[in-house]
Amino acid sequence: MTFRDIYDDLSQVLGDLYDDTREGATIARYLIEDVFEQNFWSEELVSDNQINQLSDLKARLLNFEPWQYVGGWADFYGYKFYVNKYVLIPRPETEELVMISLEIIKENNFNTVLDIGTGSGIIPITVCKKLKGVNAYGLDKSQDALEIASRNGLRHNVNIEWMQTDFLDESNWTNLPQVQVVISNPPYITSEEKSEMHPNVLNHEPHMALFVRDDAMEFYRALAKFVKHYQRKGCVLMVEINEYRGQEVVDTFTQTGLNDIELIKDMQGKDRIVVAVV
Repeated sequence: MTFRDIYDDLSQVLGDLYDDTREGATIARYLIEDVFEQNFWSEELVSDNQINQLSDLKARLLNFEPWQYVGGWADFYGYKFYVNKYVLIPRPETEELVMISLEIIKENNFNTVLDIGTGSGIIPITVCKKLKGVNAYGLDKSQDALEIASRNGLRHNVNIEWMQTDFLDESNWTNLPQVQVVISNPPYITSEEKSEMHPNVLNHEPHMALFVRDDAMEFYRALAKFVKHYQRKGCVLMVEINEYRGQEVVDTFTQTGLNDIELIKDMQGKDRIVVAVV
C-alpha cells in the first residue's frame, strides 16, 4: 500500500461521510499531509505502523469526530493552528471578525487588544501576526484551552499574555487589563438549536464554548457591562453573534449605554458581527 492508496481510500470514506466527493478528497489530502507528513500522490510504501494509524484515523472519522481534531491542525487566516477537543475548530465567519478588527486597529492606531474566550488563541495570534507592535491578551475559563493557545503562540512566535479567568464572575473584572479593543466570539448557541447541529460538532466540540445556559444574551450583556464600566472611553467592542439574534445584541448594547453600534453581515448575508464603542 502507498500513500496514494491511502488517499484513495480516505477520499472514498470521507466522500460518503460528508455526502460530497470533492470535499472528501480535499479533507483526505489535508489529513495525509497533517498525520503522515506526506504528499497525497506519493508512491512511497506505507509501514505497518502507518497502516495501524490509518485504521485508527478511519474509526475516529466514522465516529463523526471532526477531521481537524483527527489531524491535529486547522487553518485560519492563512495560518495553521493546533486544535483538539478542548477548543473550537476555527470558522470562516471568525475570519471575518478578525478582518474587521484588523481594519479598526489600523485605522485608529490602536495597540492593545483583549480577546475574551480565546480558545485556541486564533484571534489574538492572528492580530499580532498581521500587525506588529500590538500588545494582546487572551482570556479563557478553560486551562486546557489555554494550554493549546500557549502552544499556538509559541508556534507562531508571538508574545501574548494568557489569562485563566471565569469572565462571567464580575469580581474578576478588576484584574483584567484596560485596552483599546475588546474582541470576543462567546458561546451563543441555544439548547433549542441542538437538533439542527451535525453530530461532528454536537458530540465532539467543547459545549462550554458553544452553548449559552438559559439566557442567550448572558455573555453579550456581561461584555457590554465590562467595557462600559471597566474600560476607558473610546474602547471598541467587537463580537461574533448568532445570526438569528443580531437585533437582540444591538438592543443589549444600546440598553447598556454603548455608542456607534453597528450590525454587520458576513459574506453569506447573515447578521454575524456587532461593533460598538464605549
